[in-house]
This record gives sequence, C-alpha cells and structure tokens, in this order.
Amino acid sequence: MVNIIIKFLSFFFLSFFFLEANESVYTVKDNQIFLQNEKNVLQTRDKARKLAFQNAFFILAKKILEPEEFTKLDEIENIKYSNLIRDFQIVEEKITDINYSANFSVNFNSVAILKFFEELKIQSKVVVSEEYLVFPLFKRFNTFYLWENDNYWYDFLVDEYDELGLLKLFFPEKNHINKLKISAKNLVDKDINSIEKFLSFYNKKKAIIIYLKEDFDLNSNELRSSVLAKKIDNNEFTDIELFENKIYEESSDLSNARLISKIIIDELEIWWKNQIDIVDSKSNSKFQFLLKLDNDDLRKNIDIENKIRKILGSKGFYLLEFDIQKIIYKIETKYSIEQLNLVLEPDNLKLIKSSDDYYYLQSD
Repeated sequence: MVNIIIKFLSFFFLSFFFLEANESVYTVKDNQIFLQNEKNVLQTRDKARKLAFQNAFFILAKKILEPEEFTKLDEIENIKYSNLIRDFQIVEEKITDINYSANFSVNFNSVAILKFFEELKIQSKVVVSEEYLVFPLFKRFNTFYLWENDNYWYDFLVDEYDELGLLKLFFPEKNHINKLKISAKNLVDKDINSIEKFLSFYNKKKAIIIYLKEDFDLNSNELRSSVLAKKIDNNEFTDIELFENKIYEESSDLSNARLISKIIIDELEIWWKNQIDIVDSKSNSKFQFLLKLDNDDLRKNIDIENKIRKILGSKGFYLLEFDIQKIIYKIETKYSIEQLNLVLEPDNLKLIKSSDDYYYLQSD
C-alpha cells in the first residue's frame, strides 16, 4: 500500500517539477509565418496558426531528438499539433492588401510531448546541460581577439546561440575588466591558473574555447578558415569533435564567419546530446545499482527521481524499499554512472558509491 501511495505521489508531482525546471526547452520563439492575404483575416490567421504549430513542433523535435529518431517523423501522418501545445502568442502581426505575416511564440506541454514520442517508440533526450562559459577566441591573420570590440566572431556566436536549447552557454561581456582578467594569450598558452580564476569569478565550473582562425592563402588566393573547440573541465583540456573531426575547415573568397558560427553552434548542440548516448545501443547488457536517499525531503526526492527518469524513461527505475528514514530505488540502465551524473550536474549533484554498495547523491 505504501508503494502504491509513493508511486502515485511521484506521478502526480513529476510533471509539475519537470515543467518548472525545463519549461524554456519546450518554447519555440521567432516562428515567422508569411502568407498571401486571402481577404478573410480570420481564416488567414487560423491558417497561419496551424502552420506555426507545425513549424514549431519540428523545431522542438529537432532540438530533443537524435537525427535517426527525427527521421521517424516522416512516417507519421495527421499529427494533432494543437493537442501538444500549452499556449501560444502572436508576438507581431502585419496585414497588407497582399500579404500576411506573423511572429508566433509557442509553448508546448512537456508531458504531452514526451508521451507522444514514447507511444511512437521515438526516443527523446531532454537533458539540459550545466552552463558552460564560452571563450570566443578569434585570430585573423596575425592578430588575436577575445574581449575586444572588433571580435565579430564573438558577436556571431551570440547571435546564433539558442538560449532555449539543451546546451547552456554563458558569454562574458566584451569589456575592459575581462581584458584585464584573462587574455587570448592565456588561452593559447593553456594558462590554467588564469582560466580557473576567471571561471571562479563568474561562478562557473566548465568552459568551452571556440577558436576561429582566418588566414589568407596566397597560392589559392582564398581566405582559409578553421575552427576547433575545446572543453575545459577539472583543469583538463579535451577536444570537442566537430563533424567527427577535431577541426572544421573551409576556404572562400570572403569571410564566412557568420555562416560558420551557425554551423558550430549546431554542432555543439549535437555534441552535448552525444554526451549521454549509449555507447552500444545494440547491447543487451544492463547496469544495475541501488540508490539510497534520506527520507527527510519528499519534494527534493521526487525532483531527483524526475531528473533520473529523464534519461531512463518510464522503465528501469523501481521503488524497492520505503520507510521513515530512507527510500531505496533499484535502477537498471545501459547508461553509465558518468552519463547519469551529466543529468545531475546543473543541480550540483553527483552519484557516489559508498562502502555499503549503495549509491548516494553528493552535493558538490
């Protein structure tokens, strides 16, 4: 009976806490619709609304689905988009004798979206990252730029970054204070002391260097651009693979920095989703462990359960034991402890194994 009550409470509170924590992920803004004015404004607006819902759905789906999962949507017909939406807003609307245009903001119902994909056996991934501080390093010919006003690489990256995405990035301002605290040379030299101090100043634990290098090739008479990205975590530098390579390269007559910034931001989103991929999705082996939580904060425990369910789905997470002092869950998953800890990172929580073979949650 106790098990039934606890599972009911978990189900009841699950949706509320999940939506509260990740509501922005399910919002699609700047959804522009352009139509020919058919003279009946109400009909034209309704047609625009339906198109906006459809466009927003596929924008959201691309955000939270892997490419191979996203392609499964091609086989689905007659999706009732309105059933998946919590609310929407027409931010801007312009009507002329010839044209109709509107900018829609659409908020999806997270519970309805996840249930929709689950029923279709489409695996979604809604794991929001910890916030990474970005170093937008730029070298044009022989000059380095970081926090200087002339660093248009910084501006293009900020413009392309989707603050409603799963990968959370923080761009320090271009100002004199940041110039004094850390320079491009510090990054090139991998001056970890300066980097750690800068991260500490902004209360961040991790950083990403996005380095664009532009050089003129006299032989081909073209501008050669190359981009590499590195993650900084625990005083270590790790290459971020872009397009399955460590570096992205192209040549052109003029600078393509704006276009490249969009490509790189999209690749970083894919990189983040890949951090929680199953190493071998065809493997039938499962990792089992027991998670013990102190039963002194029911709301916190339900929130923790929700966060782990985000990656495990509806299966693999079982209530094993409950009493006044503790709750014990049995967890079966193909994911590693390291991958599960990625889900908990934004909340400064980490799964730690104790001497009694139980896993506990430790606050960083």
